Amino acid sequence: MKIEFHYTYIIIALSFIITGYFSNLIVFTSIIIIHELGHYITAKLHSIEVNKIIIYPYGGLTQINSPINTKISIDLKIAISGIVFQLIYYFIIYILYKNNIIREYIFEEFTTYNFSILFFNILPIHPLDGSKILNLFLSKMLPYKLTLKLNILVSLITLIIIFYINYYQFNYTTILIITIILDNIVKYYKEINYIFNKFLLERYLNKKIYKKNKTINKIENMYKEKYHLIKNKNHYITEKQALKDRFYRK
Repeated sequence: MKIEFHYTYIIIALSFIITGYFSNLIVFTSIIIIHELGHYITAKLHSIEVNKIIIYPYGGLTQINSPINTKISIDLKIAISGIVFQLIYYFIIYILYKNNIIREYIFEEFTTYNFSILFFNILPIHPLDGSKILNLFLSKMLPYKLTLKLNILVSLITLIIIFYINYYQFNYTTILIITIILDNIVKYYKEINYIFNKFLLERYLNKKIYKKNKTINKIENMYKEKYHLIKNKNHYITEKQALKDRFYRK
């Protein structure tokens, strides 16, 4: 398992150390690592490759090399596992505190950081867990490419709301975090067509069998976990034929 500390995290970490908040840094970092270990372990239990874990000032990012057409239920387990591990970690720290093994001020620091990170992570902003979870639920009801676009839209709207609510409370750390997140959103937006083509190519190469069927009018409206009939004027073609035509031409 490879853990990489983003340069922005190193900047924040140095500021913590210089100002004498070393214990805060240890508590904060331990919560992030435990959270990401939840994603890592769950992915490994489902035989999914993990490239690396990146630690940012606002949390972490576990880069998982899983097929896009992995079952939604498996992706959901991986997405929520970080939150579950974080809550388990908090329960352990609480038990240690109640048994006088951990001092009160450490427990108070831990509680503050734990719930701040937890709340932040469930926000529907890419690439946070809340965004992944929302996207998975939307994928059950909407075409996959549309969910990618909605992910961008919801992320931006949520950021604008946060900016409006906290306009007078911003500091350099908040600005740094928002800059990193915006950078991730922009990169994600640029990769939407690539991600969708990868989604189609996986289906074409793997030829999975899906129990649910869906009739659509164009290939861009394909869903996850459904097999499609594509209506073309007055006749229908199968998903298999449509994908073959698409990639054969290319």
